Amino acid sequence: MSDRRSALRLLTALAGSAAGLLPSRAAAAADPWQIVKLNGRDYVTVDSIQKFYRFSSMDASQKYVAFKSPNLTMTAYVNSQTLVINKIKFITSFPVVRHGGKVLISRTDLSKLIDPILRPSYIQSPSPFDTVVVDAGHGGHDPGARGRFGNEASYTLDTALQLKQALEKLKLKVHLTRSKDSFIPLSGRVEIANRFPKAIFVSVHFNSGQSKAQGIETFALTPQGSSSTMSGQRRSDYSENPGNRRDSENIALATAVHAAAIHRLKVPDRGVKRARWTVLTGLRLPGILFEGGFVTNASEAAQINTSTYRKQIASAMAEGIRNFRKALSKK
Repeated sequence: MSDRRSALRLLTALAGSAAGLLPSRAAAAADPWQIVKLNGRDYVTVDSIQKFYRFSSMDASQKYVAFKSPNLTMTAYVNSQTLVINKIKFITSFPVVRHGGKVLISRTDLSKLIDPILRPSYIQSPSPFDTVVVDAGHGGHDPGARGRFGNEASYTLDTALQLKQALEKLKLKVHLTRSKDSFIPLSGRVEIANRFPKAIFVSVHFNSGQSKAQGIETFALTPQGSSSTMSGQRRSDYSENPGNRRDSENIALATAVHAAAIHRLKVPDRGVKRARWTVLTGLRLPGILFEGGFVTNASEAAQINTSTYRKQIASAMAEGIRNFRKALSKK
């Protein structure tokens, strides 16, 4: 299977059909990047990004840079951490900046976000998997977020059970961190996941916030040296966690699951984000944390409270996992 077809599989989850004009392996082996050092950080010019990935056009303005190919678009916003690829929103590690007449994207975001998404078949030493560890968030004495109709822990358990059924139909093995209303410490969930060498980890949650907050967001582990989306800069940002060894797979998995959910459920897109949640930092396998909507939003809470909608969430997540598995295949 060609690299272009492998990229297609993941980007299919983004917009139904997409095939970026990707570089040859000879081009990939070269060092085409125009590196600019700014405030102690490496950045890459958008011109070199266009050239390397062979986007057919690039439209730059004071506010944004838009890359286009026949079935693939990528838009980066200047002085912002918002990146949109085929209508799916990502929150980058660092803002896009303008300096010396050039628009620059951080080298961290190039290597830890853009490249694994556009070229999943180039991910180095991906972990083949036949098992999905499904983690229903909270449980027992920890109900999680409380909504007008119910609590997060009961919703995550039902969604996890439905996801198990959907994944088993895809001939994948599934292990649940909990199958009843029981409490498992966060470190215990990681310990369970790490028992399976050929697996990925998906932690299922539902959100809480202000009454108007709504939509789906998905978290991958924050890369070493960058700040988590909602935490701001911390000294611990420079520490490496075991889960960082799977950075490329983490973001590709998050993209595939998030995109499938957004397109199938037609809900507001809150983005693929970064966090150092305990259930992600200690993993030795690829993993994500998925937030399936807000139990504190009246309309979303009513949907989440129905088994039918939770089944739709589970089906979308299973589709994303299937897309991720295909995207990594080099066959």
